[in-house]
Amino acid sequence: MTARRVSIVGAALSANKGAAAMVETVVARLPEYVGPVEFSLLTTYPADDQDRLPIHADIRVVGLEPIRLACVEFPVAMLACVVRMLHLPLGWVRTRANRAILDSDVVVDVAGISFADGRGVPIVVYNTLMTGIGVLLGVPVVKAAQALGPFKGRLNRFLASCVLPRLSKVCARGAATRVHLDTLGLTNVVDVSDLAFSLDEATQLPAAVESQLSAAGDGFVTVMPSSVVKGIYEKDGGNYVEAVVRLVQSLRHETGLNVVIVPHSYRVGHGEGRMNDGPVCRAVSEKFIDDVGVVGIDADLSAGELRHIVSRGSVLVTSRFHAMISGLATATPTVVVGWSHKYKEVLSDFGLEDFGFDARSLDEPSVIVHKVQQAIRERDVIVEKIIAGLPDVKDRSARNFSVIADVMRH
Repeated sequence: MTARRVSIVGAALSANKGAAAMVETVVARLPEYVGPVEFSLLTTYPADDQDRLPIHADIRVVGLEPIRLACVEFPVAMLACVVRMLHLPLGWVRTRANRAILDSDVVVDVAGISFADGRGVPIVVYNTLMTGIGVLLGVPVVKAAQALGPFKGRLNRFLASCVLPRLSKVCARGAATRVHLDTLGLTNVVDVSDLAFSLDEATQLPAAVESQLSAAGDGFVTVMPSSVVKGIYEKDGGNYVEAVVRLVQSLRHETGLNVVIVPHSYRVGHGEGRMNDGPVCRAVSEKFIDDVGVVGIDADLSAGELRHIVSRGSVLVTSRFHAMISGLATATPTVVVGWSHKYKEVLSDFGLEDFGFDARSLDEPSVIVHKVQQAIRERDVIVEKIIAGLPDVKDRSARNFSVIADVMRH
């Protein structure tokens, strides 16, 4: 059977392991629906991603750094759009990202969140350019499960209205996203759940990490801070590291459990940034150097390995979206300190929306700790709720692949 060709945009295998989870899931599961697939991963971190390619997958890395996207690939795609409208051939298009897309049967956009108010002009413009290339080249584009909207900002609404109606399908990851999309009057929306609910958990960890985790014993609380939430929290003058330290201290005192601090986004050798929680986690862990009950894991782990760590804890406290997905996917009681509607719309699928808080809740850590204590007291009930909700959520996660397959067939 001739292999189909698929380009993946909007995520990388390095840095944000939530994005990596979506890439890994598409690469692992889509061939079950369409047969052999040759994947092109259009990534902002081509050098790093080259060393993290899934084993046994037919996937090549194509560099699509933001500067290259804006200054090379998108202008060429605009010219190609004009040429295409004149019904002239596009064999002359040789820039690497455009060529990869032109040679593909479909473009799968796996950005976790896009076209959302409040994220800043550069990110909204980036969303437009990244998703717009496939549209300009005339290749079908599917926006796989992600949060979108709200669209109240003038520029965001305008750009979303230019791009989203022209996509083959837009997969709404939750009820709030669907409400936002309905304000645009779209007819190409399908309801799904997150791709990463279909991700396989790793069966083992690197030896050094396993040794650290074993030292934490049974029944620990996993804490996964976020550099993104740090930026949001500190806009109002707060000190995020100090706030997380107070939270961990309170967790230790009030629950008596050990705490494992783990970064869910990690870039080796890089400083703090939106895609690197390593420095934040190290800063928090260093405050507990004399407390053997606090374990700081400082390692570049895969999405599946991070899911395995989450599954071994009693409760997860996280500010990373796909860490939350791992908590729910492994039936681990999960408390979220987030920043967007994207968290609660997933928690609501399990009747657990009251386990979601915004970043300002860190001002008073007792609120979060009380919810963790509730999760410990009511663990059996919460686990039953999650297990009851998972079959439907996993079915809707698989719908992403059915949608992509249908687009490829047409």
